[in-house]
Amino acid sequence: MLKRLNFMIINSLFLSTALADNLNNDYKVVNFATESQLQKDYSGNIGTGIKHITVSSTGGAVEFSPSGATFYAFFSQTLGNGIFYDARLYGKNNYRAQNPIFPSVAVSNENIPFGYGAALKLGYDFRPNQLIDIIPYLRFNAYNNLSVVYQDTDGNSINSETYAILPGIKIAYKVTPQFNPYVEMYGGWQQTNLTGTFAQSSTPGSANAVLTQYALTYEIGFSSKLTTNLALIPYIQYNTTQNNPNDTAAAPYAKNGFNMSSLTGTQQVFGLKLAASW
Repeated sequence: MLKRLNFMIINSLFLSTALADNLNNDYKVVNFATESQLQKDYSGNIGTGIKHITVSSTGGAVEFSPSGATFYAFFSQTLGNGIFYDARLYGKNNYRAQNPIFPSVAVSNENIPFGYGAALKLGYDFRPNQLIDIIPYLRFNAYNNLSVVYQDTDGNSINSETYAILPGIKIAYKVTPQFNPYVEMYGGWQQTNLTGTFAQSSTPGSANAVLTQYALTYEIGFSSKLTTNLALIPYIQYNTTQNNPNDTAAAPYAKNGFNMSSLTGTQQVFGLKLAASW
């Protein structure tokens, strides 16, 4: 009886070990299938995702415009339930050049401060099929000296803080596993708060003003997958900004104003983004 009991215990241990090995092998197969699906289905376009799988991306980009070179680092996730967010930190080397968004502001005759800021996108990835992603979102911007900035050797200066809420939409199409074009558009309200020092005005001093703007950006680009996890994303933007200055913002420099025009400004931006995803 004791021998039979020992035999049954040993048998049960072997069966338990075999069952655990099978479950472990099944888990490895599922993990391999999930990883294979991620490698096959992810387009490399930021904001696109895979159903029931969270896709994370990080990297950096550089943008070139007539007014300066802008750099930003980002972290983005498209969750398995389709929710998407993208957080960015910006820095800008402002050129001593004419800013086409503000054509009435003179060109600085000395080096001007760097700009910096942050942006956040919150949206949802609709996937009507495996080839198309439709991503509506809200974009929130907070910038310092990323829009208008001026400084000269006579002691005159203009600095700016810009805040914006911009609804947008991105549509991406998976042509091949390596080539995935997209179009994007976002626009809406933004407010630029101006502070300035006017040493050469009729009554030298400082002033504050508000510039209300309606901005619209069109962007077209494509994602080119260099490896399974690495993508290069070149893009072009066309920006339009309708300026609505208050009285102080529109007043000439001689009256401690900012000489802001109500004309609509436009500019083109060329960008290049490198993204690592997993």
